[in-house]
Amino acid sequence: MASNGGETPHRRGIMTREMDLDAIRYTSSIKFDTEIMKAVIYVNVAHIKELAAANYLEPSTALEAAKTLAELLDKPITVSDEEDIHIAVERHLSQGYPDVAAMLSFGKSRNDAVVAAVKIRLRERMLELYLELLKAAETLLKRCIREAETIFPVYTHLQRAMPATYGFVLASYALRLIKTTPQLKHVLDLCSESPLGSAAAAGTDIILNRRRLADMLGFERVSLNALESTASRDFILSALGVTHAIALILSSIAEEMVIYSSEEFGLLKMPDELAATSSVMPQKRNPVVAEIMRTKAGETLGHVAAVSSILARQPSGYSLDLQQVTPKVWQALDEVVESLRLLSKMVEKVEVDVERAYKACMPPTAAVFLANYITLRYGLPFRKAHGLAGRISRLIAEDRLGRDTLAKTVSELGLDLTLSVEEILEVMEPRRAVKAYVGVGSANPSKVVETAELALGRVAVEREWAARRREEWGRALSRLLG
Repeated sequence: MASNGGETPHRRGIMTREMDLDAIRYTSSIKFDTEIMKAVIYVNVAHIKELAAANYLEPSTALEAAKTLAELLDKPITVSDEEDIHIAVERHLSQGYPDVAAMLSFGKSRNDAVVAAVKIRLRERMLELYLELLKAAETLLKRCIREAETIFPVYTHLQRAMPATYGFVLASYALRLIKTTPQLKHVLDLCSESPLGSAAAAGTDIILNRRRLADMLGFERVSLNALESTASRDFILSALGVTHAIALILSSIAEEMVIYSSEEFGLLKMPDELAATSSVMPQKRNPVVAEIMRTKAGETLGHVAAVSSILARQPSGYSLDLQQVTPKVWQALDEVVESLRLLSKMVEKVEVDVERAYKACMPPTAAVFLANYITLRYGLPFRKAHGLAGRISRLIAEDRLGRDTLAKTVSELGLDLTLSVEEILEVMEPRRAVKAYVGVGSANPSKVVETAELALGRVAVEREWAARRREEWGRALSRLLG
């Protein structure tokens, strides 16, 4: 049975018996429709006003009914066994305005209505993600500027590669996050197309002003094919795709936080507020927040895979399979938005072990600088200089570098140059090395600051854009309810 003991309104025709209660619960979307409840109300208010404007409803009665629906934005209805939120809203309205409620599906189907509602809610959620991402990027960049000269190693194959700075590492992640903004904007653009007026699958013979309906709800344009606009969930897959891409970046950052804060690396120290200890081993400092954060890539991939599997082999036109798609995007957004908030806290509070990070950049970490120096100073072809630098690196690693061992190594390679131990150590000194980097994008502290300041400017521009979009949507919905 439906809630409130009433029969489902649209079953009074072809159906002679009520739907089995277990079947209702099994197929109902009501448990996750709360996410789009407000958006469904907006859609129905707009539809009522459009029906009145087209003289299908008496204007004053329609306005009163629309006002009654709008009150649900602050006092949501309680539902239990309804099929979905659309039927629940219709039933609620029928208690005071039965004639208006009976017209909610006149020229409108749940098929076009639910897509409109999902897009309205999704644009809000995507903008929330957008702003949280910008905040995380800003936090990374501001810390980057403070740490632009803090010597810190960078790795390839998880082996020490070259000396850099901690600010340089943070900037790399900030830029990765910022580079997802075009994808986020693309999803928001997909959510700017109104399906209303498409009805169930092929449009409607009821004359409605689709452009006016779209404007009332803050959409920028109307869809061009009713079959596509009611059954396609490609926009949700796109939303999941960029959400997963962001989760992958977060997973990389979290993985480095876990590794670098381990005793074996000891480059970072997690703040107490974001770490846990063991109930048995009192010496432990476990980076639990970062550990959970790196799982989000797998969790969001699971949502992408689930939605892809649901959408696979779907014929054109709506089927109830599509109902199961939308909860996945809400779950993914919950996970990633929360992770971005915690990332901002983590980046702000994590401590660098400056001494240990500097030691990790000591010779032979800057061996490539030595090879370049030998080529430039002594005119040796780079491949030969590379070989000599490699042999010298081995001497350093084995703590055997001295005047005699250096001379023997140079002689064994058949080279004629007067390279000294002091010269080698000076060239490979970490601070000297990072200041020797040239070009935009390098780990030279001045370039790191320059890049960070440019990126902060980009963040400010993107934030202003987001604020404008939110304002535009807010104005449209305010006019709708006014």
